[in-house]
Amino acid sequence: MMRHFVWFVTVFSFVALVPSAYARSKKHGIVETAKSVINEALVVPPVANEVCFAPDDPCDIKLTKFVQSAKSSLDIAIFDLNLDKLVHEILVQTKKIQVRILVDRRQAKSDHSLVSLLLKAGAKVKIGHQRGIMHNKFVIVDGKMLETGSFNFTNGAAFKNNENQVYLSTPTIVARYKAQFEKIWSEGIAARLE
Repeated sequence: MMRHFVWFVTVFSFVALVPSAYARSKKHGIVETAKSVINEALVVPPVANEVCFAPDDPCDIKLTKFVQSAKSSLDIAIFDLNLDKLVHEILVQTKKIQVRILVDRRQAKSDHSLVSLLLKAGAKVKIGHQRGIMHNKFVIVDGKMLETGSFNFTNGAAFKNNENQVYLSTPTIVARYKAQFEKIWSEGIAARLE
């Protein structure tokens, strides 16, 4: 009986995750795709003080599971954004909880950016309005835990570049990030489709 259950869970995980794994490994064969699906199913949501180093670690999956864990709010400040599975999960969350997204003006207009997809779906998106670029990269979940580091939410960060993430829940640190987010959000300009 237990063997059948394990087999069912493995097959279900494979079927449920095939689309993202396929997009992730278009250049690979079926064996590599299957390995990717199984690995994705095995990645657990991040915990406080956890670090992730791309491309060696599955930081894109870790971040997606972090976004999925939000129960009441999701505040995102990101310079560059083109990870489709992550954007999908952000959009799923916009239907359930408060989600606010701050982006950089120039990067939001680039050909590879998925900011227009967020806007078309009705997400609350603002352009950072400051001197220079809005180069922040952090996510605050439920006002209690955050992810930050060099990791942009891009395929390059996930699969090519040497990048890092750290997940923190120290109240004083999270409070500083929340205050900074509120400041940038209040100064930001509502993003519009062009």
